[in-house]
Amino acid sequence: MEWAIATCALGGTLEEKLLAIAKAGFRAVEIFEEDLAGFRGTPRELKALAEDLGLRIVALQPLRDYEAMPEPHRSRNLDRAQRWFDLMEALGVELTYVCSNTSLLALDDPEQAAADLFALAEAAAQRGLRVGYEALAWGRHVRDWPQAWEIVRQADHPHLGLVLDSFHCFVRQNPLGPIAQLPGEKIFLVQLSDAPNLLMDPLALSRHHRAMPGQGDWPVEAFLQRVLVTGYRGPVSLEIFNEWFRAAPPEQVAQDGLRALKHLFDHLGLLLPPLPAGSAVQGVDFLEIAAEEEDLAELKDLLQALGFRLEARHPALDLFLYQAGEARLLLRLPPEEEGGREFPSVQGVGLRVGKAAPLGARARELGLSLVPRPEEGLGFPAVAAVGHTRLYLVDSPVLGAYRLTPSGGEGEEEAFAVDHFTNVVPRWELYSWLLIYKALFGFQVDPAVEVFDPYGMFYSRSVRSPNGRVRIPVNTSEGIGTAVSRFLRSLGHAGIQHVAFRTQDLLAFAERAFQRGFRPLRIPASYYPALAARHGLAPEMVEVLATYQLLYDRSPEGGEFLHLYTPTFRGRFFFEVVERRGGYEAYGAANTAVRLQAQAYELASG
Repeated sequence: MEWAIATCALGGTLEEKLLAIAKAGFRAVEIFEEDLAGFRGTPRELKALAEDLGLRIVALQPLRDYEAMPEPHRSRNLDRAQRWFDLMEALGVELTYVCSNTSLLALDDPEQAAADLFALAEAAAQRGLRVGYEALAWGRHVRDWPQAWEIVRQADHPHLGLVLDSFHCFVRQNPLGPIAQLPGEKIFLVQLSDAPNLLMDPLALSRHHRAMPGQGDWPVEAFLQRVLVTGYRGPVSLEIFNEWFRAAPPEQVAQDGLRALKHLFDHLGLLLPPLPAGSAVQGVDFLEIAAEEEDLAELKDLLQALGFRLEARHPALDLFLYQAGEARLLLRLPPEEEGGREFPSVQGVGLRVGKAAPLGARARELGLSLVPRPEEGLGFPAVAAVGHTRLYLVDSPVLGAYRLTPSGGEGEEEAFAVDHFTNVVPRWELYSWLLIYKALFGFQVDPAVEVFDPYGMFYSRSVRSPNGRVRIPVNTSEGIGTAVSRFLRSLGHAGIQHVAFRTQDLLAFAERAFQRGFRPLRIPASYYPALAARHGLAPEMVEVLATYQLLYDRSPEGGEFLHLYTPTFRGRFFFEVVERRGGYEAYGAANTAVRLQAQAYELASG
């Protein structure tokens, strides 16, 4: 079965698109009419370019506003189709397809539509070509695949078949089950795309929010299962419209496309072998922070104020392990080979796994980069993650892997666990990392969150491990002055912006931390009376929250969430301490705008 991608999914010139598609590993491509029109060579030269890159052009698309038109448009359309067939022959492509008519002139006449498509297929057959018919969700009269199939069936021509597009099926809530009853030989092309669950006009959703399978919320796997039951074994193509993809490097989009298909067919049991039992991610073992020597002392003071204590260190290197309950932080100086990067920063996360080798092998299958142990043999193999960070695959004790010596640290130690850590990425990378976390680790994706930043908009999609012990909000934003944009500029690339630790009693922690000299992020004073009005909190509770600069949220089910933040350390990262009560599972999104405002004030005050 061929995997293809339509050129409309990527940005750049057509030459750049085709090169990226071939480099990613595709061997088939759909050419979009606008891309062909903008190509600086002839159609025959485009055919030669595709052949040189090892790409087969599986379709030229689309042929618009064709069927069920009144005269004189009907006669003109058949003449227009002949010119279209000329282009197909020059490109060496056998298949094109007609999208259901969107013209206001189109007739509500299925018999006429069938007759027009028969005539078109007959003309195509004389040249050895084929024509597909696709129902557009915003078609004038034909909007659902069963309607399109009935017209194809009525036309009854061997060179006319059906084009099935998952987007149009899902956005119109077409039934999936009957797809399995279609004759596979009458399906000429299958196109796949995903999308988030948004209440939006189908055309707007299609033009701005399509995504690769696995990057949205739709059951694309169930759609493809029904298609395969028919016996269809033709091309499976990705047709994506999304301006964020077109703004991204085409190589990344093409690689995401191939990764999405691997993940999809893997779920169908048709590609990768299943991971052995016990290799799944079990939790967060440690976080790694690198800082220059002048920042280490202040960072250690902050950790001690939070309740971390020095647990172990390397006998010869500037490598320290701080611990508070289950939460562990590795502090180190930047390696010499990384001297050009921006520090201090969170450099990596150690994910505790039963078996690292199978996950490493799967990462390679998905086209991800593996970072081996450094030459001195310290640490663990890792998967290259957002920006310059790493996801270490930890399947042995950290003390031995880093050759650390217990220090017998003294002082109070808080009972923390890592609750979550964020990834902050440019908008176009958001989709990439959702897919990677799903395909590599089997993580689940939470619903989207959108809130106002004082200088733009903030978007978040969170992933979590099946056991709930690893949670990763993946955040992005629009606006050059947003907190996300400031972080990306400060670091120079995507990264981990904040780490949240969970405690059983946040009020008790705050009291102890204040006694140790801890000072939290200052929350705007008006937050607390507004909070009291929103939730009907008792004045005594509001006073305590304000004293310790705590934030509060309550779920509709009655769960409660308390949290506080540290100031941002050198503008690069910050910590959060949270308490979850009564099964609260979210991240306090109602307070995100307040936190962003507080950080904006912090930045303004220097």
